[in-house]
Amino acid sequence: MIKLGLTSRLSLLLVFVGVLASGATGYSTYRANRQMLMHEAEHSLLTSTQLLSQRFTAALGDVADDALVLGTLPSSEIVARGGAPSPADARLKQVFRGFMQHHPEYLQIRLISRSHFGLERIRVDRGAQGVEVVPDDQLQEKGQFPYVFDTLTANAERVYISPIGLKEGPSPDPGQEQPVVRVGTPIVDEHGEKVGVLVIDVDLTQVFKRIERDLPADYVVYMANEWGDFLVHPDPAQTFGFERGRRVLMQKSFPATAPLFDGGRTSLTFNGYAHAHEPPAEVFAFVRSPFGLVDGNRFIALGLARPLTDVLASANALGVQIVRLVLISSTLAILLAVLFARALARPLRTLADAVTHIFDEDVMERLPVGRSDEIGVLARCFDRMRSEIRSQVDALHTRQEELTHLAGHDTLTGLPNRMRFMEQLELAIRRATVSGETLAVMFVDLNGFKQINDQLGHSAGDRTLVVVAQRLRAALRGSDVVARFGGDEFVILLTGVRTPDAIRVTAARIEAVMETPVALGIHLMSVGVSIGISEFPADGDHAEALLAKADTAMYAAKTSVESRYVRYGDLAERPGVDTVPRGP
Repeated sequence: MIKLGLTSRLSLLLVFVGVLASGATGYSTYRANRQMLMHEAEHSLLTSTQLLSQRFTAALGDVADDALVLGTLPSSEIVARGGAPSPADARLKQVFRGFMQHHPEYLQIRLISRSHFGLERIRVDRGAQGVEVVPDDQLQEKGQFPYVFDTLTANAERVYISPIGLKEGPSPDPGQEQPVVRVGTPIVDEHGEKVGVLVIDVDLTQVFKRIERDLPADYVVYMANEWGDFLVHPDPAQTFGFERGRRVLMQKSFPATAPLFDGGRTSLTFNGYAHAHEPPAEVFAFVRSPFGLVDGNRFIALGLARPLTDVLASANALGVQIVRLVLISSTLAILLAVLFARALARPLRTLADAVTHIFDEDVMERLPVGRSDEIGVLARCFDRMRSEIRSQVDALHTRQEELTHLAGHDTLTGLPNRMRFMEQLELAIRRATVSGETLAVMFVDLNGFKQINDQLGHSAGDRTLVVVAQRLRAALRGSDVVARFGGDEFVILLTGVRTPDAIRVTAARIEAVMETPVALGIHLMSVGVSIGISEFPADGDHAEALLAKADTAMYAAKTSVESRYVRYGDLAERPGVDTVPRGP
């Protein structure tokens, strides 16, 4: 029987320790990195899902605001009462056409009288040829539909939002159906009597195209109603099963989502599996969101999914590097232990200590990275492995900061977005309430922007928006806030306003910087602005009121031939100007 000497036994022991330590560290590092990426992906996906839910709710809120504005117009009451045709009919048809042209997601706007079994008084449709006003002889009775009699039971200045269903859209393909929701509000006369309803049909396909445009390409969207019927699904055959006689439920396809429908949870994340005993295929995040501006328990379940192959790509790459490093370190440990057991005992202990304390800076400083032999190579390999791990952690933190910034800023212009601006405006109002200073809100809308999009394309429109954002920043003080409100609309918060002249000077400065044409390739395009101004506390004491009144003043500026900017306080002095806010 061969007896091993001390050197051989020490060599074997050091080989065993080195291989075991490097392998265990590599495996634990890989598993920790994988779990960290999974947790970060779930958190990021849930944040994106919540943001998508907020955008969807805000989009329905905008439709509800439009319905309330149209329903409270004096002409709406006159037309809803019926009788002989009047100038109000023509005015209202023109207003409806304008709203339809401004909102491509609107399929139909109708004014329905309470009398004559819910007879339509005005109907504007979006057909294959564009926006069309339906002739009077084609108007129908709609009193038997829920969106009519349920809307009539709603209180004044409230909205009714129908369940999501299918409706044949303006597509030239016969039988092509689109998901639609109907938003209605009662029309009330001066005595408080409900004389009709105003109904807007909204194409949810267009709504989701708008709110999904900032999502990464590998994200998949799911949506279900309060019963679990799929309304949005990557496979169109799985949607609106209740309309086709075969229900497909979210809680059946994804059992983990059941708590959303029984009220146990409002949000959840989980990993989806392709088949039993297989690795997870996707990571999911779902939220339960109230549906629209209605009372009751109606809600939608909205979810996002992302392939785990994309989430774990960096972890798999790190795992390959860790395997290589472990193999290299194990080979070197065997060779060095056999040839230089006694000489290597001390540095190998240092290396083993460094492997088991990979993030301890004091231990890493003692690594013999300056040596030119195999010990130095091994030490540098461990140091590179630590650097790779640190870089992965730093990348995760950077990504988290980017997502946080993305939630509050517009990705195209870099300006604060609507949500971030509202937070800053509310904070400024609270400070101004304590200090007694005056604030001003400017609602800026571009003139001629649609022509740029139509003539030069959306990429030119995007470049125009970037230039406009830069010019607005340059025209304002460092303490002022400019944000992109949406589309070609911008909002500005002026703080520390001492006199009305200061507001006029700022508005004039904005007009001046916008007079220079925008260079788009070989084209020089002029982009004008219409500015509406509201002031705190004269025009309102909360953010929504100030923003709505600035919006109203902006629309007055668009139609004004005297000035490109209008103060809301001056509107009351102009006869015939409607000062009813459009809504945020």
